[in-house]
Amino acid sequence: MRRRSAGWMLLASLGFGAAHADGLQVQGGWVPEAPPGARVQAAYMELVNTGAVTQVVVGADSPDFAQVEIHRTVEAGGVVRMEPQTTLPIEAGATLTLAPGGLHLMLIDPRRRLTAGDRVQIRLRLDGGVTVPATAEVRRGAAAGHEHHQH
Repeated sequence: MRRRSAGWMLLASLGFGAAHADGLQVQGGWVPEAPPGARVQAAYMELVNTGAVTQVVVGADSPDFAQVEIHRTVEAGGVVRMEPQTTLPIEAGATLTLAPGGLHLMLIDPRRRLTAGDRVQIRLRLDGGVTVPATAEVRRGAAAGHEHHQH
């Protein structure tokens, strides 16, 4: 267990808010602070592909959560729901924004209480097996219009 923690600390040391691998950069990561006892939270960020080929995120994980899923917020007939996504393709030279009311990472079953100012380590998995570390800051206030009770 100590070895795993050291690995995540190394990933965190790569820099708050920005990380990159194979032309994919992660910028501006943040997580809204949740009320005590919340079982789901969301992570938002920008995925910038500075490379010459499409990068495809196929999954993610975090030492702070039991599970991380890719979701899209969809509204139909006045009902907002979350749809799981299997991939996040980012075209060469493009930026994909994960934001409230749209694409986001669903953080499920926190392993610790996160409060404003804490950092969440997230590892994005790309389709070629490469992983991209990211850091997201926990911020006060909820993401407007983004409810997780419909999961």
